[in-house]
Amino acid sequence: MGIKNRETLKNYFKKGGFATEKQFIDLIESSMNVIDDGITIKPKTGLKINPLGESSKLISFFKKNSQKEAEFSLDIDNVSEGLSFQGENDTSLMKIKKDGKIGINTVEPEYELEVEGTLGIKSRVGIYNKGSVPADGKWHSILTKLDGISAFEITAVAKGKVNTGHYCVSHAIALSTFGGRGSKSKIKNTTAHYGGYFDKIVYKWTGDLHNYGLMIKTRRDYGEDPKTNKPFRIKFNITSLLEI
Repeated sequence: MGIKNRETLKNYFKKGGFATEKQFIDLIESSMNVIDDGITIKPKTGLKINPLGESSKLISFFKKNSQKEAEFSLDIDNVSEGLSFQGENDTSLMKIKKDGKIGINTVEPEYELEVEGTLGIKSRVGIYNKGSVPADGKWHSILTKLDGISAFEITAVAKGKVNTGHYCVSHAIALSTFGGRGSKSKIKNTTAHYGGYFDKIVYKWTGDLHNYGLMIKTRRDYGEDPKTNKPFRIKFNITSLLEI
């Protein structure tokens, strides 16, 4: 008894032939069974796969049929709860937890994305808060309703009218322990600008003990964009440097 290919099974049941008990068994063994094989297809769930017996394995991927060990595999609740994408020797490459946390080279991610290794990225932008405010020389809030300890990274860019020489890019680290007069908050601001001192972007902390915020401005009014008749903007992206 064993699994047979389609051509062999067809030959068992040619017109005028008589299939034996063994051949019927071969036919059954060569077909998928909903209960024994743990695979079903339904409109509501689509393709449904569950592991067999005590195994946690869902799918294994091989380059060749003759291979004994899988190149990759998908497991459920292996070592810890969640879906695992595994490499050779069942080493976990990626873990997806039910709460949405994803781990790379770790089976117990504590954050939305946790990487146990070296991360290489071409570019990154902060999305804790992002947007733009007028580059009009006046203070504008970019963070509000803060309380407790805060640490933020801010990148900001201001561009004025072409050929006027008003340009600035800023990278700042802003730290604060509560707000108000008793807080010894700090801002380290690194800027590159074209033009004079007043083309720079600057920041300040403002507010009270349990309700404080961060503000931004250009030192001069960059004027209005002739295309929109509205003030030129400071575009900013903010990243939180503490666990949220």
